[in-house]
Amino acid sequence: MQIKSLEVRGFRNLVAQTFVPGPKVNLILGANGQGKTNLVEAIAFLSWMRSFRTSRSADLVVAGGEAAWLDARIDPGSRSIDVHLGGGLRKVRIDGHPVRAARDCLDLVAVACLSPDDPAVLEGGPEGRRVLLDRFVVMRRPPLGAVLSRFERLLKERNAMLRADPADFDARALDACEEALAAAGAEVVASRLEALGRIEARLPATLATMAGGDLAVRIRYASKWLPAGADPATTASRLRTRLAERRPADLALGYTTSGPQADDVEVGLLGLPTRGHASRGQKKILMLAWKVAEALEYQAERGELPVLVLDDAFADLDVDRQAGVVACLGNYEGQSFVTSAVADAGVLRGATVFLAECGAFSRMGEAWAGS
Repeated sequence: MQIKSLEVRGFRNLVAQTFVPGPKVNLILGANGQGKTNLVEAIAFLSWMRSFRTSRSADLVVAGGEAAWLDARIDPGSRSIDVHLGGGLRKVRIDGHPVRAARDCLDLVAVACLSPDDPAVLEGGPEGRRVLLDRFVVMRRPPLGAVLSRFERLLKERNAMLRADPADFDARALDACEEALAAAGAEVVASRLEALGRIEARLPATLATMAGGDLAVRIRYASKWLPAGADPATTASRLRTRLAERRPADLALGYTTSGPQADDVEVGLLGLPTRGHASRGQKKILMLAWKVAEALEYQAERGELPVLVLDDAFADLDVDRQAGVVACLGNYEGQSFVTSAVADAGVLRGATVFLAECGAFSRMGEAWAGS
């Protein structure tokens, strides 16, 4: 799939314009604050219907403005997607028809996106790594978004019951909620384990290509209630049992302490956890390779390559690893968007190059690495 054109109006600091990218690597150069990240944020928004920087759609509207518009043309099929943001509302149309479910946009244009903040998920708490994995789960199979939403809704219901006035406590209602929560949680875990297994199989080779050697990457799904290697058929019953065991403690605390919402994805390099041990450059190259692995696995699943977005791709990387990223992107057969503040840090052979200045993008032609 490819973005053939993107018209933007009132989005962040971008001036009103129609951006026409090339079919393969698009290199977007410019100093800080010129709109590079805003452009790739708009591209990612077409797929996810959410920003990778903020949860408030109002933040996407230019300062002092009332609304923002994105209008993209997508191949194959010369499809269209139009987004209007304003007044706290988001209106989306595909081929002129209103859509309500974000998964419709994922089906139209899939985007594997690395934002500048993503490497930090390897250092922070487990929530960021769960989000990383869940986004890949839904990108591969958009209907699984409904499974995740159902689990989150049931989790909120149980937490509300736990916090209810003791006089209103209904043990039967809580039993029924836990039964449904365990069933939904089992589906969530199954989808996560399957997706993580796909990444685990593909990531080492992709990382070695970029890093120039074997960093012995290891990833593992970590759960306090589900033992490693447990039979998937028993997941729901295990979670039901765990919820029952933890009920007294959860009632005292007022929230659910065990389940998929508390699980983690453990990541290691060279035999050590990335958290507390990996350098900034190691975390950056790992996340770049992770996103390329996502894109290649999406192709294996869906038969087409997603749009690949790598924001600030070369920051924190030494020259050799920058060259490894360049080589990997050069072999990527799909469309990609790469931003960089330094021109000589990522000159890509055959890339279509744009210069970002004050929210506008001028096409500079083809970039050629030396002879």
